[in-house]
Amino acid sequence: MGLFEKYSEEDKAALRRLDRIIDAINYTYKLYFDQTIDKSFLQYLTQIAAKPELIKIQPIKLFVEVVSTITANKTNYNINSYLTAIQNAEDIYPLLFPYGAKTPQFESLSMAFVNFFKEDGVAASGLFNDALMSTFKDKHNYIEFMNSFSYARRASDCIKDLLQYGLNVRPFFIDEDTYAANMKMVAQKMLKAGNRMDILKEETKKVEHMAGIYDIDEADVAKTEQQLLKASSMLNSTLDILEQADHKTRQLSRIMKDTTETIQEISKRETDLIAMRAQNAREDINTAYNQFLEEQRQEINLQKDILLGQIFQEAEDKLNELKTMARAVTASANTELVRINTEASSTMEKINHLVRNDESLNQLLAKADENQELMDRLTKLEILSNQNIEAITKSVEAQSAVPGQVPTIATLALQPGSSATVSDCTPAEILPMDIPATNPLLDSSVPFRQRFDLVMAEKERRIAAGEHFHKMFDDVITVLMENANPYLIGPSGCGKTYMVKQIASILNLDFIDIGYINEEYDLLGFQTATGSYSATNFYRCYKYGKIAFCDELDNSNSRATVKLNSFLANGHDACYSFPNGENVKRHDNFRIIAAGNTTGNGADANYNTREKIEESVQQRFTPIYVNYDNAVEKKILEDYESWYQFVVLFRMATDAWGYQNDCSAPGIITTRDTARIKQYLDNESLTIDKILDYEFIQTKDMEYLAFLSKHMGGRVTAYPAAKEIYELFAQKVEALRKKGGIR
Repeated sequence: MGLFEKYSEEDKAALRRLDRIIDAINYTYKLYFDQTIDKSFLQYLTQIAAKPELIKIQPIKLFVEVVSTITANKTNYNINSYLTAIQNAEDIYPLLFPYGAKTPQFESLSMAFVNFFKEDGVAASGLFNDALMSTFKDKHNYIEFMNSFSYARRASDCIKDLLQYGLNVRPFFIDEDTYAANMKMVAQKMLKAGNRMDILKEETKKVEHMAGIYDIDEADVAKTEQQLLKASSMLNSTLDILEQADHKTRQLSRIMKDTTETIQEISKRETDLIAMRAQNAREDINTAYNQFLEEQRQEINLQKDILLGQIFQEAEDKLNELKTMARAVTASANTELVRINTEASSTMEKINHLVRNDESLNQLLAKADENQELMDRLTKLEILSNQNIEAITKSVEAQSAVPGQVPTIATLALQPGSSATVSDCTPAEILPMDIPATNPLLDSSVPFRQRFDLVMAEKERRIAAGEHFHKMFDDVITVLMENANPYLIGPSGCGKTYMVKQIASILNLDFIDIGYINEEYDLLGFQTATGSYSATNFYRCYKYGKIAFCDELDNSNSRATVKLNSFLANGHDACYSFPNGENVKRHDNFRIIAAGNTTGNGADANYNTREKIEESVQQRFTPIYVNYDNAVEKKILEDYESWYQFVVLFRMATDAWGYQNDCSAPGIITTRDTARIKQYLDNESLTIDKILDYEFIQTKDMEYLAFLSKHMGGRVTAYPAAKEIYELFAQKVEALRKKGGIR
């Protein structure tokens, strides 16, 4: 059986963590080259790691957590005091856990036990007192009591007096929580008092009084007996008075009962009389009402016959008049049609004769098929089906038509770097359109694959021209073209905003960054004091068909972002009534893209001010992770292979640090940083030495830099082009280590 086979998976994980702590401490010893450092703690941990059964603090996970906390507490402990601290922990353990891991509330007591050794912990501050803790049956109350005053400067001076007070008053408290509350109150008084002994005596006497313990002499007892006799005499007098009052009360009750019965009888007689009168009045009213209705019905019938006779006579006269006018109009229209047909036939004959006899016109028509420009446009039109062109034509005609003129589509072409445009035989300036036409690339009546192929062709053209695209670009633009709402999740500087700009450029849509949303009026606008409407960029996007980019959505006010639900439904005929009273139809080109540094579930280690996005808003977004893309950075640094390989090495090291410490690494290199490095190199504005300082070294602590340097050194052979830059980086880290800090 191997060494680890008898341990659970949790114990094995704890022992592996202990090995990493031993490596870190050993590295620290080597780092400072100090032969005077006591290495007994390292020897102790090495022995424990080899024989885990020697560990006094169980389970092993709890022991490793205590060791980690002690070694991390640089304020209270140094390397030479680690062993004393862990021995102190082993002494406290049986006091707090008399039954080991089977002690009741073991999990919560374990958390408190570890907190003893943190920077502001009871043990680390030297305030732990086992005798004082023994006065508390519930150790949680002891921990809460110590935390309530251990922060104070005079806390250590009060421990002895508090112990004496606790021993004095503990027998008088049955309830544990009441005792803990009293101890907190006394501790606060001692911290503020000049003479703690006076407080101790005063509070002890109060507790004794509450328990019924008083110092009483015989004179006080005699005086009390006299007062009792006097009180007894007064009581007898009071009883006589009460008996007389009771007799009078019974008499008064009989009188009230008789009076009540008389009043009830009178009230009943009056009520019956009123009810009878009301019934008679109701019958009289019904009779009068029915008589009135009959009179009105007869009057209405008479008036109806007279009115209908007048209406029929007027209608007959008007009908005869209209028939006469219709016959005259028909005769005139027939005459005009004959004239128009005659003139049209004559005109068509003249045109045909002109075409047949005009040699230059015939030559022009013969060359029409050879016109290269016309052929190019026809080729582009073939990309879309006749049915889709017809749908787009109807959309344009509906928005572009003016009285007396019907527009026709002469061409629909997607030029590289621009949107699809609708051209007309009529100049554009004659047909101004306040609301833009539907973008063919976003028209759901056109098959998605045809539209997407056009976008991909434009993307490939731009790549050939030297433009860079993130690996998640295709997914994001697909979701957008399908009328969904992408939420881009990624760290700062990974290229989210740049990608949105590229999407807007390829789709030829305006792109407006509306920022994070603090209040509802950031979306809807508001009525000013003068009665005018203050419109927002979001209003313009919704009405005129633009992309609204909600950057840092997870930094917005969650109550205000709920208002987005009204605009995320993506209905075909969706409308919204803005504060100015205008009922605005959602433009077909309108799209929402959001971005954030978190998943929307609240703050994390690196973005600790972010709020949770309300669940109903999250469900209406399509989350897409957009991380750093080495392919983009390879394109950016394609002329500087050594720097590209160094950036890859550095990022691998930061990722490894984050994995080992279960959190995101600080000071990572972003895509934005990579572009800035390229600019320095292109312009020769900064030397390699300064680029390393400003972008890779400064603001990072010594231990972090040492880890990065070691990790990169073990892998630099796989990236030979980066070797020279790495060696300079390692030299600078080593120089900082010798100086004992960062600059």
